[in-house]
Amino acid sequence: MTVLIGERYWPKLAQSLAAQGIDAIWLPDNAALDKRLSSHADLSVFVCGNNAVVARALVASNFVKYLTNRGYIVAPSAEQGADYPRDAGLCVCWTGRYTIYNEATADPAVLDIICGVPVHVSQGYTKCAALVVDDHSIVTADAGVSRAAKSAGMDVLEITPGHIALDGFEYGFIGGASFIISDNTVAFTGTLDGHPDKDRILDFLAQHGKKPVFLTDEAIFDIGGAISV
Repeated sequence: MTVLIGERYWPKLAQSLAAQGIDAIWLPDNAALDKRLSSHADLSVFVCGNNAVVARALVASNFVKYLTNRGYIVAPSAEQGADYPRDAGLCVCWTGRYTIYNEATADPAVLDIICGVPVHVSQGYTKCAALVVDDHSIVTADAGVSRAAKSAGMDVLEITPGHIALDGFEYGFIGGASFIISDNTVAFTGTLDGHPDKDRILDFLAQHGKKPVFLTDEAIFDIGGAISV
């Protein structure tokens, strides 16, 4: 598997990703975003089917050639900004069957390529807010996302907010701290030992045929996730 991931996290994650057989393409920082979030992949790239929307500030980057060579149709985003909602346009959660998004904050180019069953929410950062376990199952601490996803027929584990580190902020989010790396494996940036819902999360993964891999020995931290391509 190949993933797009922020280059800021290369020192912490490169070796462990390689050990899992994951090819990582390291995204440059997105200068249009808040510096604390500028290396978050989920704010700079959205992929759905064979379509990709890339942050306008990054469209000249080398990874875009990789996407086009792989057959992706790439479109630039609208101009982004450092503050919400101008930073959230690409942070849309595509599960493989459902797209969870806020229509008011999603980038126009994203709205043009929405796949599958739409799930409308008020949260603008849905990719960050939800760990996709499989195409119909997620883990989230966002009550609104949980409620809407359940109403759409999805299987949802709602967890306690917080307990995930994000430099410069009070806390981060589960979707930004984890990502699928194979049909039966979910990678976490760090351990769940300090999370009050550790056992519930691991049980939910097991129920859906997934096992965890912990990429570092640190407590779990938010990196803006990774985008499978």
